[in-house]
Amino acid sequence: MFTRNQLDKLLENRKNVNLSIFLATGVKEGNPQQGKIRFKNLIKDGAAQLAKQGLKEPEIKKFTAPMEELVDYTKFWSTLDRGFAIFATEDQMFYYNMPVEFEDTAVVKDHFYIKPLFPVFQRNGQFYILAISQNDVRLLHCTRDEVSEVELEGVPKNFKDALQYDTPAPTLQHSARTPGGAAVFHGHGYGMEDEKVDIGKYFQVVSQSLYKALGDKEIPMILAAVDFLHPIFKENNKYPKLLEEGIVGNPDNKKESELQNEGWEIIKPYLEKEEQEALDKYYQLIGSGKASHNIEEIVNGAYNQRIESLLIRENTQLWGTYDAKAQKVEILDDSHSNREELLNFASVHTFLNSGNVYILQEDKMPDSQPVAAVFRY
Repeated sequence: MFTRNQLDKLLENRKNVNLSIFLATGVKEGNPQQGKIRFKNLIKDGAAQLAKQGLKEPEIKKFTAPMEELVDYTKFWSTLDRGFAIFATEDQMFYYNMPVEFEDTAVVKDHFYIKPLFPVFQRNGQFYILAISQNDVRLLHCTRDEVSEVELEGVPKNFKDALQYDTPAPTLQHSARTPGGAAVFHGHGYGMEDEKVDIGKYFQVVSQSLYKALGDKEIPMILAAVDFLHPIFKENNKYPKLLEEGIVGNPDNKKESELQNEGWEIIKPYLEKEEQEALDKYYQLIGSGKASHNIEEIVNGAYNQRIESLLIRENTQLWGTYDAKAQKVEILDDSHSNREELLNFASVHTFLNSGNVYILQEDKMPDSQPVAAVFRY
């Protein structure tokens, strides 16, 4: 499953010449053979672009030979989702199976072309589910279509591991709620308040361990637990993107796919809300100097870390050059070899500076423009 950390690594691993390929596989439509044919054509297109950069045939083969091996690799095609992306340098190749359908694209530049990846973080919505009980802790990494358990070192697997108790964890028989909503605990032994304190300690250990272990803290997290554990966990939580709404019930009794489906119903409106809030803010601020659909203003804003939200029409490219010193953009046709895709440039700089990038369908774009932005200042 593709993550923001992997995107960071792609941006770090670039060389002087980089080949990026995106393909709609045809697998989900039952037509992988057409996908293979289009993949071959994209490899040829990439090779032609490499030749234009001055590379000789042996050098080009370093890029394309590993890709050509994938064309007839049956097992590879049998595991593909709607799309896949390949990023190659002369000595490395990274490829990713993706749950989004890409427009077929091959691009050779001095950096990887990453703009088509942003819907993976958007409409397909990555999220975590923390399924926690006294007996087990599971962290699931989910999208709309996929779920996988995250193996985390240093995170306790249950109450006993967390507090290193030699005696069994306290047994909570049930909970009730006061009119104000606070949980009231009923148990045996050393007292109800002691139980609550120990569960709080357990959650503190889990939360701190997760915080240290998770590199990407921008992915929203949903808590799955029995009802009375939700407020206790929230009191002890350190993860910044824990959602208010959670999955209620004992997660030990649920399969990963069940939790994923319940989580998607929670996360979907959250993702749509983020996108709509960016659009609403654009309409509120346009004309004030804090929003724009002018490509030169947007590229300058991205380069100078000013963009809060970048809105791009899907399957759109704008090629040209950017002079950072003069702060000038020039749109150029394909007769110019030194041009770059300006929307990709703006996306990369926005992403690297903690802005949000949204790829929108044409009918959602503000003022029917190919690109729009909301500025921080």
